[in-house]
Amino acid sequence: MFLKSIFRRKKRTIKQKLKYKFDINNWMNLTKEERLEMDIKEKDEMMRKKKALLKSIRDEYFKIKKNKS
Repeated sequence: MFLKSIFRRKKRTIKQKLKYKFDINNWMNLTKEERLEMDIKEKDEMMRKKKALLKSIRDEYFKIKKNKS
């Protein structure tokens, strides 16, 4: 149940879908170097979020394990 709530995805609204399409058009107009730079920034941000999520899961696991002992 806990993990289910963490991994629940938000549904995209129509505005978000249109924004996504607009971003793709802008993406194609960028140079290769600019695209790579943006990719690196996005990947770093995603990794930070994943690490924070894993840390919170580990903390919860240790709390549950400690309470059982």
